[in-house]
Order: sequence, then C-alpha cells, then structure tokens
Amino acid sequence: MKPVPRLLCISLLLAHVHCSGAPSEDKNTRTVLIGFAGPLSWALTQSGQYAAQLAVNEANRNNHVIDGKKVVFKLLAMDDKADPAVAGFVAKAMISAGVVGVIGHWTSAPTNAAAPLYSAAGMPHISPSAAAPEYTRQGYVTSFRAIGSSQDAVVGIADFVAQELKAKRIAVLDDASVFGSRLAELFAVQVGSERQIVGRSTVSNKTSDFNGALLQFAASEADLIFFSGYLQRSEDLVRARQRLRVPARLFLTGSVVNPIFLSMTQGASEGVFAAAPGKPYEDLAQFKAFEKNFATKFRANISVYTLSTYDACNALIAAIRQANSLEHYKITEELHKIRHKGLLGTVSFDGDGNLRNPLYTVYRVQDQRWVPVKTYEGRKKSCVADAGSGPACEGE
Repeated sequence: MKPVPRLLCISLLLAHVHCSGAPSEDKNTRTVLIGFAGPLSWALTQSGQYAAQLAVNEANRNNHVIDGKKVVFKLLAMDDKADPAVAGFVAKAMISAGVVGVIGHWTSAPTNAAAPLYSAAGMPHISPSAAAPEYTRQGYVTSFRAIGSSQDAVVGIADFVAQELKAKRIAVLDDASVFGSRLAELFAVQVGSERQIVGRSTVSNKTSDFNGALLQFAASEADLIFFSGYLQRSEDLVRARQRLRVPARLFLTGSVVNPIFLSMTQGASEGVFAAAPGKPYEDLAQFKAFEKNFATKFRANISVYTLSTYDACNALIAAIRQANSLEHYKITEELHKIRHKGLLGTVSFDGDGNLRNPLYTVYRVQDQRWVPVKTYEGRKKSCVADAGSGPACEGE
C-alpha cells in the first residue's frame, strides 16, 4: 500500500475538525471554542494542553455570561508537529472552526508561520512558549507572548555566567532550530565583549551526534558550554558530554527544568545549569493549589510551560469577560489592556504583545533535583546588543 501524502493527511484532519469541532448552541447556552496548537506528541506540550484544559474546566464552573448568554468553553487541540508548513494548515483549520482565540503554537518557527494567518482573521494568538524575538516583531496586533523572549533571557544568563560562574573561555552551541540558533546568537553577542568565545558550533536538531562539537570545545579548553536547543537534544548532549568526559560546565535552556529531563539523563546531569522563565515554584503563591488540582486530573509532569499555558488560557478567558463579547477585535483590544494575576505573575503585554517584566530563574542539578540558584529580571532599562540589527532597547 502506498503511503498517504502529507497534504491528504492534513485534509483529512481538517475534515475531522469541521465535523467534530463546530460549536453547538441552544437558546440559552453557546459553546465557545478555544484553540490549542503544538506538537501534541511531545511530553511538555501535552502538559501544556492539560493546563489549558484545566483553565477551561475551571472557567466553566463559574457559569460565565457573555453578551447576555451563558457560554461553555471547549478546548480544540490540534497537532502542528512542530512543522511550520503544518502549522499553516492548523491555523487555517482553527480559523474555519471558529475558535475565539488560540493558545500556541509551541515552538518558534511554527508560531512565526501561523501569526500572519491569525492576524488576517483578526484572531488573538498567545504563545506560552515560543521565545524567538521575531514572533512579536512581525507587527501583528493579534500576537502575544506569555513568557519573556530570548532577548530578555540572555541578559541575566550572560551576567550569571560572568559574575557567578566566572567563565573565561565559553563555547556556544545550538540545535539549528529557530529558537536555538537565535538564542545562541544573542548570547554570543551579549558575552562576546567581556568574555572570550572559544568555540561556536551548530548541530542539527535531527541528530544526537554531539561528538565533533564536544571534542572541538575540549581541544579549545572551554570552561563552559552554553547550549540552546530543545529538550531531546539537551538530553543527548548531556549524555555525550559524560561519555567523552568533557570537563567544561554546561548551561542549558528552560525546556530541561522538569522531571522528564532528570529521569532521562540520571546522574549525567549532575551540576548542569539552566535558566527557565518565572520564579521557583515554592515562591509562587498559587502553585500548591494548582499542582494538587492538576495531579488529580492528569498524569503528566509539570514544567514552567505548563504554568505559562495555564496563565495564557486564563488571560484569554479574562479578556473575553472584560470585552463581554466573542468578537475577535474586541478580545484583542482587551488583551492589550489586560492585567491578569496568573501563576507566574501578572500577565500584562506591551504594545508589541510581549510580556511585561518577565522573570527568570537559574537552576542547578543537585542530587537529581533542580535547585534554584538565582532569580533575575529579564528586561532591564538598558539597550542589549541584538545580533544583526544593532542595539535594541527592551526596557519599560
């Protein structure tokens, strides 16, 4: 039997959405669809999907009335497979299904690809995890980000590497994804004037072979390796570093700060550093109640992106309530004015749709636990050099 072409598979997916995802209404109640888009087979994305579902469930218990009619929210989740081409078809399906807004997409390239389609439809679009700065630089008023951008993150990471770790010889590595390569560029520029960059390499996010890059970094006597990439490649890198006995310390990105990474890498990750959005969980006033509610309904590990997805979905629902409308442009207007008290802090967006006052925490693996080391503000009242476009002022 010949394989079914990808476009046919996507067409069948869209047909399924039209058949099963359309809102049903009666005289007194209206079903309102909220979209969720990302690679649904990924464990972190699944956890985010469950968080959005929890937000929807909680909203429905409050019997919200919009424009005189009770509304029941329903989550419509679609798999973009972390592929920009598929993300375009998913965005069109979301629009055709009549969702009121979209939480997603998960990774930067699909999020960037979907943004113009949502903008053309006037549909609000909040990513809980896409960090590449280009997403909100496209100029669409419908685009929002529930975490800080990569440019916000590198300020504190570079300072920590210089001041706390006293790194003198730094190697920079990425996984060729839009997120990974952009963050690596920004980090290299940020530390380049003060510390010596002794190695710069890219490894495909389709391979687990880090041998060449690690041997190169070891030969250059790097004392710290900064890697920006997705969870699975980070796991591969940690195991390869242990196998090759590369002595340089390792600094990773926020996707690894979760129990999944620790279980996959076991003792190989001891001493690894990473920076993740937000404060440590123990410093979040509402976290224990959220954790209990989440654990009773879903069998999944919690990551910081679980929390940012929960905040993003609740912010969208709050904007719908404030607008007292299901019209996209009215909801978008309210999102630009929103100040929603979320798990990670106040959700409020600047004129470009970026999260105001993003926080980050540096963690270190100690005894198979992620232990918080330092929390810092990601956005400062200063200009950060932006590779390729000159200084960029990100301060409020």
